[in-house]
Amino acid sequence: MAANQLPDDVPCFFAPLDLIGIVNRTLKTIRPTVYVCLETELWPNIIRQAQQHGAKLFLLNGRLSARSYDGYRRIKSLMQDLLACFTRISVIQGDDARRFRALGANPARMRILGNAKYDQSSSRTDQHLAAHYRQRLNIHRQQPVLVTGSTHTGEEAMLIEVFRSLQRQLPDLVWIVAPRHLRRLTEIEKLFADQGLASMRLQQSQEQGRRAEVIMVDTMGELAGLYSVATYVFCGGSLVERGGHNVLEAAAWGTPVFYGPHMADFADAKALLEAEKAGFCVKTPQELASRLLYFIARPEEYAVAGRGALKVARRQQGSAKKQVTLIKEALHSITHSSCVYSTI
Repeated sequence: MAANQLPDDVPCFFAPLDLIGIVNRTLKTIRPTVYVCLETELWPNIIRQAQQHGAKLFLLNGRLSARSYDGYRRIKSLMQDLLACFTRISVIQGDDARRFRALGANPARMRILGNAKYDQSSSRTDQHLAAHYRQRLNIHRQQPVLVTGSTHTGEEAMLIEVFRSLQRQLPDLVWIVAPRHLRRLTEIEKLFADQGLASMRLQQSQEQGRRAEVIMVDTMGELAGLYSVATYVFCGGSLVERGGHNVLEAAAWGTPVFYGPHMADFADAKALLEAEKAGFCVKTPQELASRLLYFIARPEEYAVAGRGALKVARRQQGSAKKQVTLIKEALHSITHSSCVYSTI
């Protein structure tokens, strides 16, 4: 994904195993000026050795859920040592800042600059994309589409019930399923076949024409674009305990988002949507079906929720630029440039 999105002259390769010998050999080859890690990708040897090799270290998009904080608190002395290596730390929200401070991060080096992932969501809302996907998938403009994004094991089985409930009101409904892990596609295909649902993979649908009511996404990097055709969205990893996924990718298209109770990893985005009555937490598949049927019968109310979702997504723009500026300001005294090394 990195190689596809970045220019040809930007080298992309896997990070080294976090063993001192391997790390030192890598750093001697790269000779980085800057080391950037995102969220909580805190590899002790890489961090310590990068600092010793003269790199300035930055932790960007920093976040710490309550669950992660409880784990890191047991190794607080190690965490304090690692966090002291960073020139600057950018965190997503106030709760993250408080947890990082409690682990020993220097408040003077910390900034609250939002979530750069939500910037990416807002930048993808090309209005031609919806028409492009509808044409490729033979979905007419008024045809309803349910997109369930980043689903995990167990969720597809629960969502079959939801799909069938909606079909009774919307007989031409198309269901696009995007599993978080593509290795599960064969397992999901069998599940649908056993339940009597006709399904096709996305690439097959685009090449041969859609001939099924269910489309399984079998490519990487397309979910954010596929949200453009969604009438209704459920964000996975939330009916099962996986911490949820990025609900603002769908909200950026002006679509309300539904999700289960397990949203610990995206609690900030959940709170933002719910404040605008544009995000809806459901505890069971039955509740999800009930809420969706409610909005099918009340399109005006659903449209208001959609406008709230778009408002939230637009307010998040600018975080990535602020984090880049944070690095630039910290490097102001450096007059030469070398390699910037980032682990994702």
